Amino acid sequence: MVYSKKFLKDSADGSQHWQEILLSEHEERECEQRARKENLYLVRKCIADARNVVKDERLMDMQSHVLSIALALFKKRASHCAYYKEEECAKKFRKYWDQPKKDMKRREGAKSSSPSS
Repeated sequence: MVYSKKFLKDSADGSQHWQEILLSEHEERECEQRARKENLYLVRKCIADARNVVKDERLMDMQSHVLSIALALFKKRASHCAYYKEEECAKKFRKYWDQPKKDMKRREGAKSSSPSS
């Protein structure tokens, strides 16, 4: 299933409409792989942090306690897969739709600064 996100786009006539951005299968897989790699790193950090919590709080050093704390930390830290997909869509939106808006502002600025005849 292809990931999509909608962005509000200003038109040249001043109106606004929603522009849907779709990720290709390749782009979506890249986002998922990046998130997976980062999530594995995060879960390892969460386990290390949980071990420190257990040690610092003088809790019973049981793997189930460590894993429960680690999972709680991980849930707070690891919503990156959707974030990466949304960020990739935003990059595509800015690349394809934001540029004309900037060019239009530059042209308007050049018109207002030119001397009147």
